[in-house]
Amino acid sequence: MSAIFKAIHEFDKRIEARAEHFAFKHPYLSFFAVFIGMLICVLVAVFFFTVIITVPIALIFGWL
Repeated sequence: MSAIFKAIHEFDKRIEARAEHFAFKHPYLSFFAVFIGMLICVLVAVFFFTVIITVPIALIFGWL
């Protein structure tokens, strides 16, 4: 279990370092990615979880 947490922590460090390097190298593109890309990611996540909740309910009530 400890090895899994350590691997996840190392992976997180690598992702964070690469994102920081990208932000320093391409400031305008990273600004776009943060403020536009994250908005799109949040909307996709809301859509995905809404579908996960509503489809089984629709199947139970016979709406699909």
